[in-house]
Amino acid sequence: MDIVKSEFFSFEEYRKIVDKYVNQDYRELNFQNRVVLQLIDKVLANTSDLSIVDVHVQYKNIESKLHTRKYYAGDHTPDLLIVKDWNYENIQKAKSDYVALVEVKSPVLDPISREVSHTNEEIEEYMKICDRVILTDCYTWKFYFEGKETKVVILHDESDWKMKKIDNPKFVQEEFGFPPYRMEPVDWDELIEYLKIFLIV
Repeated sequence: MDIVKSEFFSFEEYRKIVDKYVNQDYRELNFQNRVVLQLIDKVLANTSDLSIVDVHVQYKNIESKLHTRKYYAGDHTPDLLIVKDWNYENIQKAKSDYVALVEVKSPVLDPISREVSHTNEEIEEYMKICDRVILTDCYTWKFYFEGKETKVVILHDESDWKMKKIDNPKFVQEEFGFPPYRMEPVDWDELIEYLKIFLIV
């Protein structure tokens, strides 16, 4: 039985937070922990055995008798890790418990629309370590499964958020005074549904 938790993270909320950091503080860390982690946390709200772990500072020199990064990192370290039954003491943890690696980029400093060799090297390495890899700068989301790119969702193109015009029903216009149409995101629902399919295995 699901614990009653909200899986709702609206596009408006997402856009507001992304725009805030684009305009005020566009360091990657803000998009990683204030946007991407929060969104994935909502998607996984009723999946109690999965954890989202910030591993971006688990560098090569962090190895210890209790923890190894070999299950989720090599020369490069992903930003977030989706893992079943997380415990920092992971020396005995089976590789199959690591569900996905997530690499987050700043849409201002390092947008993924701009091909960067460092980012390509990271993704190539992550695909050798884990079957599921996500690359995002919050404008674009790229999904990789078993070494191949499987889906790309673009929420914001070169100029603005991708929106579509939806006609409001005549009844809603007349009875409640709504305008003839409203603007809705083009691919938001598709992103949310694909995240669920991709991460809940």
